[in-house]
Amino acid sequence: MLKKSSIWFVVLVLAVAVAFIATGCAKKQVVKEEAAAKPIVETKKEEAKVAPAPAPPAGKEEAKVAPAPAPTAPREEAKREAAAKPEEKPAPVDLAGLGIQFAFDDYNLSTRSKENLEKIAKWMSKDSTAKIQIQGYTCNIGTAEYNLALGDRRANSAKKYLEGLGVSVSRLSTVSYGLERPLLPNTNEENRSKNRRDEFVEVR
Repeated sequence: MLKKSSIWFVVLVLAVAVAFIATGCAKKQVVKEEAAAKPIVETKKEEAKVAPAPAPPAGKEEAKVAPAPAPTAPREEAKREAAAKPEEKPAPVDLAGLGIQFAFDDYNLSTRSKENLEKIAKWMSKDSTAKIQIQGYTCNIGTAEYNLALGDRRANSAKKYLEGLGVSVSRLSTVSYGLERPLLPNTNEENRSKNRRDEFVEVR
């Protein structure tokens, strides 16, 4: 009986030892597998950290950098439209009806004469191409030489007034006809008073 008990005891001890060894090997194997698997996971994590961010598409980046077109200023558009439109000339003025009269042996402008000259200046300011000739006349009293000089003073009197209203001197010219070319025959004072005048003629 003692021998049998000893044998079973030895068998039991061996069985426990074998089980213990097997458990230890299994643990070591699991630890080894975990150790082998760990570097791979960590490597993947490090690669994921180091991996650079994808570059944005070229088209989007260019769209951000490209400057927006500058808006056209309203003044520039107005200037272009004005330049495209042809210049509209004002209605023609009746220069013959705006002739002015003078007193005997005088070249000073009356109030009525100044009003007519102001109408002419207004018309010329609207038509930048207009040019006029101012013609001075006299009646037949006095010598031809004296009346020629008087007619010149009358024409220049009107010219200076127009210049004062802003009309360029380059657009004005004068001529004196003196007692020549009377409007009416110098047969009476009424006709002579009408011959003492300035007339305006448009020239090109």
